[in-house]
Amino acid sequence: MLAIQGYARLDDARSAQQLYRDVISLLGTSEEAPPASPPDVRALLEQLETEGAVLSGEELWQFRLLLDQAAAAHAWTRKIRSETPGLLRLLQDVEPLPSVHRDLGQALEPSGEVRDEASPDLARIRRSIQVLRERLAQKLEAMSRGLGIPETFVTLRDGRYAIAVPASHRREVPGVALGYSGSGATVFLEPREATEANTELSDLFMDEIREVNRILRELSGLLRRDRGPLARDLDCLARLDAAEAVASWAQAVQGSLPRLTEERSLVLRGARHPILVERHARGEMPHAPVPLDLELDAEQPLLLVTGPNMGGKTVAIKTTGLTALLAMAGLPVPAAEGTSIPWFDHVVCDIGDEQSLMEDVSTFLSHLRRVSEAISTATPLSLVLLDELGSGTDPTEGAALGQAILERLLDRRTLCVATTHHGALKAFASEASGARNASMAFDEETLKPKFTLLVGVPGRSRALQVAERFGMNREVLARARDLLPQGERDLGALIEELGTLKNEVAREREQLTETRMRLAQREGELRTALTRLESEKRERKQAELAARRDLLRTLESQIDEYRKKLRSDKKASAQTLEEARGLARRVSESIDSETEWTQVPERGEPVQGVREGDKVYVPALQAEGVALSGPDHDGRVRVRIGAATTVLPLARLRRDTGETKSKQERSKEEKPLRREVEIPDVAREIDVRGFEPDDAIRAVETFLENAIMGGVDRARIIHGKGRGILRERLKHWLKDQPTVKEFQLGELREGGTGVTIVTLE
Repeated sequence: MLAIQGYARLDDARSAQQLYRDVISLLGTSEEAPPASPPDVRALLEQLETEGAVLSGEELWQFRLLLDQAAAAHAWTRKIRSETPGLLRLLQDVEPLPSVHRDLGQALEPSGEVRDEASPDLARIRRSIQVLRERLAQKLEAMSRGLGIPETFVTLRDGRYAIAVPASHRREVPGVALGYSGSGATVFLEPREATEANTELSDLFMDEIREVNRILRELSGLLRRDRGPLARDLDCLARLDAAEAVASWAQAVQGSLPRLTEERSLVLRGARHPILVERHARGEMPHAPVPLDLELDAEQPLLLVTGPNMGGKTVAIKTTGLTALLAMAGLPVPAAEGTSIPWFDHVVCDIGDEQSLMEDVSTFLSHLRRVSEAISTATPLSLVLLDELGSGTDPTEGAALGQAILERLLDRRTLCVATTHHGALKAFASEASGARNASMAFDEETLKPKFTLLVGVPGRSRALQVAERFGMNREVLARARDLLPQGERDLGALIEELGTLKNEVAREREQLTETRMRLAQREGELRTALTRLESEKRERKQAELAARRDLLRTLESQIDEYRKKLRSDKKASAQTLEEARGLARRVSESIDSETEWTQVPERGEPVQGVREGDKVYVPALQAEGVALSGPDHDGRVRVRIGAATTVLPLARLRRDTGETKSKQERSKEEKPLRREVEIPDVAREIDVRGFEPDDAIRAVETFLENAIMGGVDRARIIHGKGRGILRERLKHWLKDQPTVKEFQLGELREGGTGVTIVTLE
């Protein structure tokens, strides 16, 4: 984190922002990036650059921890589904090195100790050591018990097993003395019987050390070979660790990522000093820092802030500078959405006092040095922050010098925020093109600053009010007020009036904004209601069209029934069939001809119940009918419309309120349904020459049905002479048709044997 600095290129800062934006967007979700806290192995990587360098087991295990996190990050990139280009770009170089990760895990314990399974030789050596130690310990335990000397026991001394006996019994135990206790009261003796076994055990210990060193050397060689990928893994995971820390901080301070732009426009929305935010979070400040709103652009690059001491002027320019520097490092800022930071080539500040007695630097000289730097380095792409401009010297000369500095910065169109107490500079800012006055708000009743920036109104220093607040002698304060020039007092009153007007305008603007928001909300509600009404209207239209289609299908089904009856028992009259077909055609034309169906005003009132013989009105057909039955268990009613009969839901019927009108009045308003049906011209002959017999019969069947509905009583079928096969098939078929009264071959002038004349019922 401490290594994060501002970028030299705008694109690099935007790239860093993309990384932070991705991490912040995934916080608290199921796709949150894996936590990264890689061990710092930079010194170990440098050590591995030396050929033959061997790391200890504890040091090698640090690389196992690094590869654990690399593997988790690599796996995360494969399962992530959200759009996170910044994170994926960072982690695309992570290499989990699975073979190295596996070898380290198989060879080492988390403590760094080499495991028995690290190699077959090491496992064999350690088994031999264990067996020999147990055998030797048992042998010496038996010898110790056989000595009969009190306070004897078996122990390990310098890697060799020995018997500890009191020094006074030294000569009673034959063997080599390996050493004495600190007090000299106990001697550690190696019996002659244990010498050979101890020597063998020492040899095994040496074998173990050599094998462990060989394994550590081999593992170190693997890491040396892959130190490039390991260094990249460390860098990527360290940057991810920093990004996660930045994201957590941004969430804690309710920060946001500002818009970085090449336009010369600085916009702060609700910006807060990051240190004050931290102090408030730790409970060191009773109140949260007051947010700062500020705007600078190429047209108005200079903002001169005046106002009371301890009113927040210095905090305001520090907040501006820190926000700009954080943004140039690609970091989030403690500010609201809508904050926009232009790219700066320099951020030059003169804030605070660097007075030094040792270096012979006065307050004025310390300011002068940094202001000179601002003049020499500032460009149109720079940000300059000047605190207490013109202070530390004679007020008249200080104000003149301050104005000359501001004029030079204005000429360069450098973005600048400056604070001062000089009245001459306030007058300059009110008159100069590109400059604006601003002040820090002050509560006249409590004599306390509000720490709110008011743009457009110069402020007063209020030294007397601040002195009164902190207990200055009242007589001294009264005398100071008397000594104030009348012009200064008048100017103070004018500034107070301007501040009051500014506050009133701000309040009215807030009220206007609230009113606009309410109107916009109301407009949105009305649009939503209108959309809902239009949707309901479309749904009603679709439902009505669906009802017509249902009725059309019902009528078509009844027509088919009429056709069957017409063929079989002649129970349906031609007039009935004609009217039913006309009604179906009327409904079909109503559906097909209307791209946007316009609802016809409904006649009558909804029907709650009907009985046989009740007259009803069908809105979907715009026709009257008679109920032939009451509603069945499904609420459906049989209705006769003209000569046709159909079944309709009770909800589709209305009781005709115009029933009481006279027949003469109703006849003027509407015509009977039969008179509205237009029957097209019907053909009186059909030519089936060249047809297959079955095809000819089907065509003739349809032809005769249409002829009957058209009122034709005599039809002509042209089948040709040929071999007479088609004529004979038609002859046998016509005999079975109930609608055919008689048929005969045509006369010579009608076509002779190539034509059959059919008389219809």
